[in-house]
Amino acid sequence: MAVFYLDTSALVKRYRTEEGTDFIDKLFEKIEKSEDRLATSFFSALEFISALRRLLKGEQITQEAFFDSTARFVADLEKCFIISSVDDTAVSNSVSLIIKHAIKTADSIQLSSVLHLKEVLEESKEKLLFVVDDEELSSVAQDEGLTVINPREDRAMQKLEKYVK
Repeated sequence: MAVFYLDTSALVKRYRTEEGTDFIDKLFEKIEKSEDRLATSFFSALEFISALRRLLKGEQITQEAFFDSTARFVADLEKCFIISSVDDTAVSNSVSLIIKHAIKTADSIQLSSVLHLKEVLEESKEKLLFVVDDEELSSVAQDEGLTVINPREDRAMQKLEKYVK
């Protein structure tokens, strides 16, 4: 079994068509038919809604698209995702990651969350894959020993096929 942790840059592709959306759609389709799971952080929910709201404010999406995407996202969160909380430990670990890697606050919270999940999953021997469309965060995650899939990369579908049967 595998757990796919999606950060906000990957999540948004489910609700807004852009490069990498085909991969995310295929991931959701495969997850529905397998024992594999999806995960994200509580922070992702906030960041996602904020990003959509900024698009609405900037008139890049309609109010209807905003409400439709938000409703679909909340439904997916409830149905499909393990949601990591952001607690004192996550914030403390985020500070350490900022100091170590000079990354952005949001990225440090995502990385802290996915690293915590990796620790939890080690006992069950489940494979963890970090799905992220951010070059800097991807590089830092790999430095931290995570397996990373960028939905936009040429080999993303091949990697998905390798981990989800």
